[in-house]
Amino acid sequence: MNLNANKLFQTIEILLARIAFLLVLLFSFAAIFYKLFIFMPAPDYLQSLEKGWVDENGKKFSLGDFDATTKDGLVSQRIYHTVTPEGIDTALIFRCRNCFANVYVDGQLVHEDDMELAAMYGLSPGSRWHRLSLDSSDKPVELCLEVTASFYDSNGLIDNIYIGSSDAVSRKITTSRVPGFIVNTFMQLIGFVLIVLYAYLRLRAKKVGKDLLYLGCATFFSSQWSGTETLLWQFFFGHSEVFHLIGYFSLAVTPLAFGLLASYRLKGKMQSVSHLYTIVSGINAIIISVLNVTGILEFHYSLVFTHILLFLLIPIVVKLMLSYAEDLANPGSSTSVILILSGILAICVASAVIKYRNGSYGSFSLYARIAILSFLSCLIIYQLNQIANTFTKSMKADMLHDLALTDHLTELFNRTAFNEHKPDYEHLIDSFSPLGIIQFDVNNLKKVNDTLGHEKGDQLICSVSEGLKRAFPESAHTYRMGGDEFLTVIFSYDPDSTYKAGIEALSAYCEEKNKEPDLGFRIQVAHGYTLIKGNKSLSEAMEEADSLMYENKKFLKMSRC
Repeated sequence: MNLNANKLFQTIEILLARIAFLLVLLFSFAAIFYKLFIFMPAPDYLQSLEKGWVDENGKKFSLGDFDATTKDGLVSQRIYHTVTPEGIDTALIFRCRNCFANVYVDGQLVHEDDMELAAMYGLSPGSRWHRLSLDSSDKPVELCLEVTASFYDSNGLIDNIYIGSSDAVSRKITTSRVPGFIVNTFMQLIGFVLIVLYAYLRLRAKKVGKDLLYLGCATFFSSQWSGTETLLWQFFFGHSEVFHLIGYFSLAVTPLAFGLLASYRLKGKMQSVSHLYTIVSGINAIIISVLNVTGILEFHYSLVFTHILLFLLIPIVVKLMLSYAEDLANPGSSTSVILILSGILAICVASAVIKYRNGSYGSFSLYARIAILSFLSCLIIYQLNQIANTFTKSMKADMLHDLALTDHLTELFNRTAFNEHKPDYEHLIDSFSPLGIIQFDVNNLKKVNDTLGHEKGDQLICSVSEGLKRAFPESAHTYRMGGDEFLTVIFSYDPDSTYKAGIEALSAYCEEKNKEPDLGFRIQVAHGYTLIKGNKSLSEAMEEADSLMYENKKFLKMSRC
């Protein structure tokens, strides 16, 4: 009854703990979600300035029409908007894509953009956020943006432009980007974990395929590129040109990572195609990166080759997904899911590249993120399953190995274990580290077996092994070499002290054990000890200890332990 009650209480405790943890997590996420996405306190002043701009001639102007009429990309355009900064904490925040912007208020320059970039960053700072405070005013003021496009073949873009209280504007910008940022950060973390797992398994000499490494790289770099496109890194930390360059580098090596994965996974003709694709992707990544860093050709003008490689990657990825599906389950049951994911992948990649080439920067990375998730969800599940199987097999192999080195009766090391540890001991001897060798022999085992039975003999052996475990718990290994013979190797800093303390503990154990009334036999253990300190080999020391043990055995037969 008490046992059942304890089990019931334990079940209730576990259930309540799970409910409590689950509720805490749910309430925490709910609080964050409510604060970020639902509870939007109405600010005193928040206004979007996406519309209402006019050029120098008073004509309506779209914030995506900043172009450079000459190849040097240095022609500036001015646009105007009338606003009324209300409140003492009024901020103007906007994002420039592939352009630079100076800000004037009533003809006065209040913010000058930094147009001097190092050659390695190219001609554009990418997506640069601009923030400035405006003095409150009861009267309308004229806001002027002087914009210079970075490239001669594509327009500069300004979006996410708001005026209002600093807190309200910042919340407005971040809330719409947080979900994508979290997804990409999570994907990047998964990629990093896969790479670390591969390195760990390789160091442990476990059998693991390189597809784990290549999948980790593909996940990491593709999500790193996509993460920079959420623009939150730039918003919080600035230095947009750095994140712009990191995004380009990541995108350039993404086809290479997927190509390596395909080359490793696929067979036959597709493997040959994947090898060729990988070589071309590698050459492309190296050339366009070197050209950009040296300032010879900006990524913007050479990235078309990467976009072509991304288009060519679609059929390879479809084949990859099918290969994983065949390993995961019955191919017929997974084909429909794989085809749907492949269709989503193809549409999203095509849409992302087309939007980018047409200069529609606002949402092209969203399509890429959906494509990456559609593809990687299948692959990551497979790889995690493979990792679990690898660890399971590894644990089984370790268990079998431990069993092979353990004496089944005493649970001490056996002779096989000693032979495996022997090179380590010889290495210690070669390095002149002290090593103690003790040979043990159990007296009267044959007599106990013959008179009391083998069960009592096994009990005698187990009693001695228990005494040896207690006597030498640390800095020593004890082996059952066979029958009634035991060997202890002491590798402490001072083997003599360890030996003396251990023998005293063993003697005390024997005396205490022999006092038990129902034991049926007396425990008597002979031993011989020798110290190695670079003066003899392991085999010589064992022979010497064995000789001393037999002398001790003769002495014990003439007296009682």
